[in-house]
Formats: sequence, C-alpha cells, structure tokens
Amino acid sequence: RKYNVASQQISSLAEEKKNLNKKVTLAAQLDATNINIFAANKRGKKAKKVKDVVKLKINFTIVKNITAETGERTLYVRITKPDNGVLSKSDSNTFPYENRELVYSIKKYIRIITARKQNVTVYWDVEEFLYAGSYRVDIFSDGTLIGSQSFNLD
Repeated sequence: RKYNVASQQISSLAEEKKNLNKKVTLAAQLDATNINIFAANKRGKKAKKVKDVVKLKINFTIVKNITAETGERTLYVRITKPDNGVLSKSDSNTFPYENRELVYSIKKYIRIITARKQNVTVYWDVEEFLYAGSYRVDIFSDGTLIGSQSFNLD
C-alpha cells in the first residue's frame, strides 16, 4: 500500500514538474516590441513613393527578460508583401516554425544579456519591384513568433 501511495506521489510530482517546465519555457521566450519600419530613398531620407524605396530599415527592441538564458540567439525577420509573398534573396533561406519550413527575409545573430533590453536594427536592400499596399514584418526566435508589425507603402 505504501508503495502505491509513493508511486502516485511520484507521478503527481513528475506531472507538476512537466507543467512548471512549460511555464518556465514560455516565460523565457523573447519579446520584440516598438517595431518601426522606415522606407528610405537613395539619399537615406523617408521615401514618399513606393517606387523610390531602396532600403527598408527595421528597428525593434528585445525587452529585458530575467528568465531568458544569456547567449547567442538567431532572429529571423520575414517581410510579407501585400500578395502574401515573402521578400527573400533565396528560396533556400528557411527556418523551422510549427512543423514546417518558412522562408525568411533577414537573419540576424544577437547576444542575449538577461538583465538588459536590446535595440536591434536590420536592413533590407530592395532589389525587386515593390508595389503599393500593406506589408507585414514578423520576427521569430527559437521557433516562436516574438513580434509583428504592419506598414503601408503608397
């Protein structure tokens, strides 16, 4: 009888540990905020028309997270066009997300320091035809979507 009681307690504790590990993993995820997209012309000024855009500058902040492990992380930035196509230099630029491979636009390595927020800037050199409409930037890390922002080009 004592053995059965002890076995039940062990099973209960193992399940509780599993649930706590899930919570810690969720808490340790990075979070990208203050996502800002700047469409620049060839002089580095704000482009007034979509045909003048030569570079997209994407700024965002990785917020301070005391549960995130310090170390190298890879960020994947996807820039989605109005037709839901992704701006990418190669179809082989992919990363795993929810049991499939997604194409990314920009890959950035950062070093996470637990006690600090980090400002990150990435650039996309426009080499393709862009058209007016609503674009979207999605930022991923560790197989998780950590931030999104839409922007319009006229």
